[in-house]
Amino acid sequence: MIFMKEKYLGLVVGIILASITIAITLLLPKVVGLQFLMVLLMGIAAVYIGFTFSNAGRKQDIVIEMANIAMYIILVLLSLSITPYLLVAGYFWHGLWDAIHHKKINLVQTKVPEWYIYGCVLYDWVIGLFILAWLM
Repeated sequence: MIFMKEKYLGLVVGIILASITIAITLLLPKVVGLQFLMVLLMGIAAVYIGFTFSNAGRKQDIVIEMANIAMYIILVLLSLSITPYLLVAGYFWHGLWDAIHHKKINLVQTKVPEWYIYGCVLYDWVIGLFILAWLM
């Protein structure tokens, strides 16, 4: 029962935050909105460093999370220079990154609150779909 409550909490938080993000983005000129979403993606990715340190910060986990953050930085730079569609890939990848932290999948050892995983997967994929639609 607690699992279900956490799941729903995460989904509600994810949809609220995605709605706020989309509303703010639509108030901005398109180029600035894309830059805003790029900065958000890097910030969202960096949250996992906090989770790693709150779990006693195993060196292996820190290296994995830092490598993932480096990948987002590269994606954002390529989004600026090649195509903003790479930003869509970044948000979808981050949703997958969230999912592999789930205790049932557990491919990465960094412990993340259950509700956060559900909320972040939903947020990332909604924002990814929004960017895709916005760019078309």
